Amino acid sequence: MKDDLDREGRDMEVASYLSLLDPASSDPNYWMRFQSRVLRDAAPELARRRVMADLTVGDVLTAWSRTLVPAAVLAAAMAGLIAVRSPAVSGPVAVEMGVEELLVLGIDDDPIPVALESDESAATLAFAGDRF
Repeated sequence: MKDDLDREGRDMEVASYLSLLDPASSDPNYWMRFQSRVLRDAAPELARRRVMADLTVGDVLTAWSRTLVPAAVLAAAMAGLIAVRSPAVSGPVAVEMGVEELLVLGIDDDPIPVALESDESAATLAFAGDRF
């Protein structure tokens, strides 16, 4: 096994197989061209990152505001249109109703009749039938 190793400790048999996959085996300048192509293609992104390193919180918020402020205005206008065009609910009912009543507004039957009763034994029996 030691006979197959070179000075750097590489297995020469494996190195000969891997040399078939090396693009520089048939083209000696391949890796130099590859490096220059990668650096040329990465130059715009590296320049962008160099500029981004100097940004402050105020700069980021200003950039976001260019998109977020018009989006918020559009969302508010859409909400206003929906509120104007939706059928009006009578005033006293809307004010007196709580969240629980609003959630079951269109349901005719009581959604959880046994659990809403004040009798604790009935509520316990209702949940005892569930399998966990």
